Amino acid sequence: MTASFVTSYRGGLLAEDGYDLPWAFEPEHLQWRDSMRKFCTDVVESEAAQRSIEARFDPDLVRRAGKLGVFGLLAPTEFGGAGADIRTLCLTIEELAAVDSSLAVTVHVQSICVALLAHLAKDRPDLCRDILPSASTGETFISIGLTEPSGGSDAGNISTVARADGNSWVVNGAKQFITNSGTPFSRYVILLAAVGEKVQGRPPVSAFLVPLDAPGVTVGKSYPKAGWRSSDTHPLFFDNVRVPADALLSEPGRGYRDVLEFLTWARLPIAAMSAGLARGCLADTLRFVKERTSFGKPLGVHQAVAFQTADIAALASTARTLTFDGAWKYDHGLPIREAAAVAKLVASEAANKAAYIATQLQGGYGFIEETAATRHHQDARILTIGEGTSEVQRMLIARSLGLAV
Repeated sequence: MTASFVTSYRGGLLAEDGYDLPWAFEPEHLQWRDSMRKFCTDVVESEAAQRSIEARFDPDLVRRAGKLGVFGLLAPTEFGGAGADIRTLCLTIEELAAVDSSLAVTVHVQSICVALLAHLAKDRPDLCRDILPSASTGETFISIGLTEPSGGSDAGNISTVARADGNSWVVNGAKQFITNSGTPFSRYVILLAAVGEKVQGRPPVSAFLVPLDAPGVTVGKSYPKAGWRSSDTHPLFFDNVRVPADALLSEPGRGYRDVLEFLTWARLPIAAMSAGLARGCLADTLRFVKERTSFGKPLGVHQAVAFQTADIAALASTARTLTFDGAWKYDHGLPIREAAAVAKLVASEAANKAAYIATQLQGGYGFIEETAATRHHQDARILTIGEGTSEVQRMLIARSLGLAV
């Protein structure tokens, strides 16, 4: 950290910035954050409520986001990406979630799928050249097919089967809750499928790249969700889907392990989404309590209201600190298994508490769909579920403490 920065730093807890973390960022991170914040203010925020009410995925908004390069942040530069670090992605997701969690999760899923494909196909430059440049701009969406109707948090409980047949694989099964699978840009799914007989109760699992327009692939009806309403989520069905031998992305039987080990860091952008949502709750609460009056005084000067607003600020600050602690560690090559679990657990629970307080303080307005607080409350609920439930995070943390759960 430079002496000039230390001299100029004043600190503070601002609704528009969140809790200051001067140790976590380089100047280029803050420049990118400012660009994202301007995009969110100028382009994203104004129609966020209407998109959510209508449950409307907006292709034009996605195209505009793609021009910024948000989908290819983690892709290698030689394949059209930015080669950026996890802090850059987390800043991106945080800024988006402060105004529109639906767009935030759209960017999050595409970003991790681009990074995952680059990882799984690192020895396949031809495949990377064919797909990653357009995936990095958002022209080609890739989804990940892991969760199954009977699986839930038991992600290894995979019934979808891929059977070798000559120079092909034949896939049968179903996946559910698949983000970005039915958009105008959706082209592929990285599919996890069992490829052999069970060993100690579990089948070996491999990862395949399956085109969504392959014969036998059906994209089911969009889910009527309680939150993330303007993001795209569908079930996928596979009926004797034949793909070539080179659709296999992982060593046979190692797909599940490779994917989960690589995506340990993916909990951090969800923590960032939680931090951004909590910050959005703080900004909307401050606006409300300054504009409204009660008993002849601005609502915010009543101690009970001021203290609850302070609680939202503390929750947002905690979420942000843990998120970028984990992201900083990852970017510096340090282990993050426990840090990512702690960040995801605490940040997602904090976002739910912040959203509850924000809607409670706004009374009847906190129950109206047009308000930001209501939208944040709807979107917060999934944060303790996606990318591993709070219970899964507690299990991981408990195991890191030497508890055999």
